[in-house]
Amino acid sequence: MRSSNVVPLALALALAAGALSGCGKSGDAVSPLAPGGPASNSDQAEIASVLASVPEVVDESAFATADETSLGGGPAGATAAIEPLRFWRTITEVERHYDFQFSDPDPNGMPTTAIVTLDKVLSGSFNILTGPAAVNLTDANLRNVVRKPLRDDWRRRLLLKRVPDLRPELRPRWRVAAISGVKVTSRVPAAVPHTHILSLRIQSGPQDTTVTDPLQFFRLRRVLQLQPRESVMLTVTTESDNDVVVLLHAGLRFPFVNNGDNTYSAKWAMPGPGMGVRHLGVNALSKGTLYDDQAPYNSDAWILPYAMPPTMLAEYMP
Repeated sequence: MRSSNVVPLALALALAAGALSGCGKSGDAVSPLAPGGPASNSDQAEIASVLASVPEVVDESAFATADETSLGGGPAGATAAIEPLRFWRTITEVERHYDFQFSDPDPNGMPTTAIVTLDKVLSGSFNILTGPAAVNLTDANLRNVVRKPLRDDWRRRLLLKRVPDLRPELRPRWRVAAISGVKVTSRVPAAVPHTHILSLRIQSGPQDTTVTDPLQFFRLRRVLQLQPRESVMLTVTTESDNDVVVLLHAGLRFPFVNNGDNTYSAKWAMPGPGMGVRHLGVNALSKGTLYDDQAPYNSDAWILPYAMPPTMLAEYMP
């Protein structure tokens, strides 16, 4: 039997509280799973508790922040309705839902594999500071903030395995074995062609990795490894040659160079050493999002997990 249940985060945590007194490949894709055995609310509750204990592989801090991206005050072009200087997001509401899918039953008919899909709906505004670049920022008569309604669909997948406890007298426990990246897609009117990222290439030292699906699974031991302070080249391919592509990283935002052939590139140096799972993302925005005050907010973002030495991820978490 294959079960699938959408459970709001608050309910999942309540259940947990009550039940528990190249280039190269971008990661190991997990094969499709055969239908499994029955799963109970206690399985969902235990998994919710496990996920709550490892927030670094569930959430990310790269996208839904108020960090600003400066466009450098470059020319907007003769057809531009507005001249954007910088932009940022304001998220006012977040809805979360978990979907559980169980499979691979053991001899007792209990599932040993779970795929959990975490969906969020982010609501708020996309804000653009506009005006001539040479004008003082304090001149309110020549500066204006354009605010566009924002509604983004955020998704991540996690694969968990039920594994034996180190103490044989205790029953097997659920553990995180693999995680996907994150895909964040804006909702646009049906008549508007959606901005789409097609691939992200990551080059750093001997590593050359191309990702074509941010929701594929990365085994924990195969999460992207980047070296502290090493130079990284990122190349994004989209469906358009006039998108605006920017980097998404905690505390860092900057635009990519448009190569004129539907690719966009940027080179930067990794921060110093850090522990645990981190996140690196790219965001493609339609030209109209930034240069036309009447066009809708139109965005596609991919956010990938990575780790830096001395972090060595185990086979399972926690």
